[in-house]
Amino acid sequence: MKFHYAESMTAIDNYLPLAKAAEELGYDGFLIPDSLIYPKASDTAYSYTEDGGRSFLENKAFVESFILAAAMVGATSRIEFTTNVVKLPVRPPLYSAKLASSIAALTNNRFNLGVGLSVWPEDYKAMGVDFAKRGKRFDECIDIVRGLCAGGYFEYHGEFYDLDPVKLNPIPTKPLPILIG
Repeated sequence: MKFHYAESMTAIDNYLPLAKAAEELGYDGFLIPDSLIYPKASDTAYSYTEDGGRSFLENKAFVESFILAAAMVGATSRIEFTTNVVKLPVRPPLYSAKLASSIAALTNNRFNLGVGLSVWPEDYKAMGVDFAKRGKRFDECIDIVRGLCAGGYFEYHGEFYDLDPVKLNPIPTKPLPILIG
């Protein structure tokens, strides 16, 4: 059994000391939060609060997940880091693959890519992505990330993405774990 430490909505100065402490205490990994934007107003109810509000998020720092992972990996030597969870369908999948592959390669495979759908239509609107087709887009993004991180030339021809044969370098020495949350 493995134990991972999860932290979010903390002051950004706490993350590196927390990662070091988690490693010293014997944790196997650290879960890294992800959030893109805070809309000023929203018609979307948050399903995890009684009133559907998300005022608890106001002024909470969410450092870009890939950047935070790179910083935390540099401050530790053993534990692995998992994004919890990158809103993959609102991000360019090739660029997400490049970031994930680079971190995994630089860290001797201590990076896992946790991905999911954003529940906020505002994330999709801000990124110019159709919220209504997020599930199919998500599937294509996973296919592209997995294909690019596997090594060799990869091409993809889907409903949303069309990639001629390309490859990434560096790539991890083991398959990149993609966890869906």
